[in-house]
Amino acid sequence: MPKKKQPFPLIPSLIMGGCLSLVVVFFTYFNLLADLERSAFDLRFSLRGIREPSPDILIVGITDECLKKLGRWPWQRHLHAELLDVLTEGDAAVIGMDIIFSEPAREVWTDEALAAATVRAGNVIYPSKAPPVKSQLPGFLSPYSLTLPLPSLLKAAPAGFINVTTDLDGIIRRGLLWMEHEGEPIPSFALLTWALAQGLEPSELQAHLENFFVPGVSRLPLGDFIFPLDPGGNTLINYRGPPGTFPVLPYHLVLAGEYAPTTFNDAIVLVGFFAPGLGDYFFAPFAKDTPMYGVEIHANIIQTLLESGPINNLPLFSNLGLVFILSLLPLLLYQVLKPIRGFIALVLLVIIFYLSTWKLFDAHALYIETVYPLLALGSSYLVSLVYNFTVEQREKQRITSIFGRYVAPQVVDEILQAGEGELKLGGIRRRITLLFIDIRGFTPLSEKLSPEKVVGVLNQYFEIVTRCVFENKGTIDKFMGDAAMALFNAPLLLDDHALWAVRAAQAITAEGAALQKRVRKISGATLTFGIGINTGEVVVGNIGSENRMDYTAIGDAVNLASRLESNAKPGQVLVSESVYREVAGRIPLESVGEISVKGKSQPIAVYQLTE
Repeated sequence: MPKKKQPFPLIPSLIMGGCLSLVVVFFTYFNLLADLERSAFDLRFSLRGIREPSPDILIVGITDECLKKLGRWPWQRHLHAELLDVLTEGDAAVIGMDIIFSEPAREVWTDEALAAATVRAGNVIYPSKAPPVKSQLPGFLSPYSLTLPLPSLLKAAPAGFINVTTDLDGIIRRGLLWMEHEGEPIPSFALLTWALAQGLEPSELQAHLENFFVPGVSRLPLGDFIFPLDPGGNTLINYRGPPGTFPVLPYHLVLAGEYAPTTFNDAIVLVGFFAPGLGDYFFAPFAKDTPMYGVEIHANIIQTLLESGPINNLPLFSNLGLVFILSLLPLLLYQVLKPIRGFIALVLLVIIFYLSTWKLFDAHALYIETVYPLLALGSSYLVSLVYNFTVEQREKQRITSIFGRYVAPQVVDEILQAGEGELKLGGIRRRITLLFIDIRGFTPLSEKLSPEKVVGVLNQYFEIVTRCVFENKGTIDKFMGDAAMALFNAPLLLDDHALWAVRAAQAITAEGAALQKRVRKISGATLTFGIGINTGEVVVGNIGSENRMDYTAIGDAVNLASRLESNAKPGQVLVSESVYREVAGRIPLESVGEISVKGKSQPIAVYQLTE
């Protein structure tokens, strides 16, 4: 019989999906898995791979080799003046000196030489140190102290802060573009470098920033791009690669003229530390265990502002909506799929989501959060499994409760564990033992008691029969008026089933004695049982139609058991010779001779239970 498809549990699924979605949305809104999300963001860079940096951005690095050639740090500042002259001769577009000169040198003339070279270059930017804290102006950061270059240098060139902000895990993922100082925006070192490379004067950049310097600003137009800003004025850095991606020219070789002047033509040249002993190194998304020097981070920020463009995040509420959908819709899908297919669907959804979001990041620099959507997909699958398991357990309990009225509870458990495949429509041939029982003297009893009391007596009688059969591993096949039919060794196999059937008859006889006394007391009528037991081959299985089906046994052995019950006297238990052969020596039986039964041409040997 084809199995009817269960109705789709839409309302429970929607309620369950809605609750799950709210939980995941809560996690997303408060970013409770921030560490995992940051690692997922870093992984995108690793998967995207290294991209060639702009050839117009060069780093002049103060390396270990430079320290060996030019001596211990700090160097005389006239060396920096000579370097500026070399870069000016090469017609560099912008020179960013990522070295703080905030204290006068011992030899004043070296400071004067550096200032003079800065004036001759006309395109130098110096760094300031401005450790940020929250500003009184909402949505901005403000330096709690400000370390500026020497006045002579500040007069000759603009200065931008070089401070960077690290995430809680110590990784620099964002560049701080501006801060608030005395109610005005001040630009970063990288932003000033970008402005000069674009041909903007510092005053023009300042005026541009003031147009967007309002609380709550979240986007800053710069050149061909609009950069999203977090509440502190940071934008995600579109890194080109791990440490060493940008070309590094050793300081001492540049100073010695080892590079042709054309090397620096129209280039943005950043001068900074490139030796571990000098500090100024951090950790970035690419190669987290390998430090990236501060001058490289500035190069990546400048590259982001000039060519790479911003990394855009999916807006918060769009992200929350995506998480909500990915919590709800897959849950509905999982409800109509079996667990294995549901898991395959989960894997496919995860792959599709990850490849899609990776492509958006790779091609369009759009970052869609990964952890929370995947959490939504995975948790919806797990919740679906738990829900289906709960429903199945309740259904199992319901079946056990209903089927347990007909079959011993231990048999029900075995059937449920075996599954549907063990109980097929149709019949199989099997040797079983059958027990038939009938009330003797039921008609006189019905005449002496009201219908309600008759039903009460019947219920007590059937309670005794059912319990005794179940306790002896039998199955109640059916009740027929005041008679009952029980099977042993069906539907599931039972060793020594003939013995179990006889023991059930013994138990019924023993417990029935107490019921007989109660009936005699209330009615004066005699209530006894007649029992017949036979062992033989029958066909057992699900017999009936698509709309109505019974599990029963059919065959000559069934008829013989029924005939034995009909011939049993009140209180007598009759068994066939086949049962006798199975239990002889273990159960007290005695021969009552041969009797003729309907359907048999020859008399048959019959035995009775003596205890």
